[in-house]
This record gives sequence, C-alpha cells and structure tokens, in this order.
Amino acid sequence: MRMPVATRYGDYDTKAHANNAVYLTWFEMARAEAWVKHLDGSPDFPFIVAEATVKYVSEAMIGQPLEIEMTTTEVRTKAWVWSYVIKDTSDGRVVAEGRTVQVMYDYDKHATVTIPDAMRAKLPSL
Repeated sequence: MRMPVATRYGDYDTKAHANNAVYLTWFEMARAEAWVKHLDGSPDFPFIVAEATVKYVSEAMIGQPLEIEMTTTEVRTKAWVWSYVIKDTSDGRVVAEGRTVQVMYDYDKHATVTIPDAMRAKLPSL
C-alpha cells in the first residue's frame, strides 16, 4: 500500500527538518489507512503496537513531497510485522525505513489473542 504523507508545519523543527518523533505518527497514519480502507477493519483497532523502530536514512525538509509504502513482512500466530519506507517523491530518495509489530488484543480481557483466520488471509495483501 502506498499513500502520500500529509505533513503539517508542526512536523518540522526550527531548521525545517522533519522532527524525528513525527515518523512514528506517519507510520500510524499508514496503519490506520491500511487497517480501515484496505483490510476492512474497524476504526476501533483490535490490536496494540508492541514494537516500533525507525531508521533515518536522509533528511526530509519542509515542502518536500513524501510518500509512505507499507507492506506486511511477517504474520505470526498473534502478531504481524508491517514494514515502512518513506521516500521523497521528487527524486525517489529514501528518507526513512521502519517497522512495527502489531499484536491482536482483547481489550475486555486485557490479553493477546490469536489473529482471526479471515484477517490472517488478508494481511499478506498489503
């Protein structure tokens, strides 16, 4: 799945660089779009993020058009991994790479649960 990154003025520091913390927000925006629009999931996400990493490859400056690509790179019994690549669309340069581990979660029981078969079948489509 690919989507443009909708940056905001507040995403940048005083030097016009994208702030390091905002990359996780951009990953979150991609997760939300993937879950709701591509996997037909509820906006009341039945999962938690157990791990998140970001590798900063090159700078992102204010005004540069960015795009995020997200793919499912691993599916486990209760969890799956989504990997991200953020690029500057004007030159194709990689700005950042990252990954998150999502775990299916029952909020009423406060416990992890097995990924339902129907969702397990859809996850590799990203």
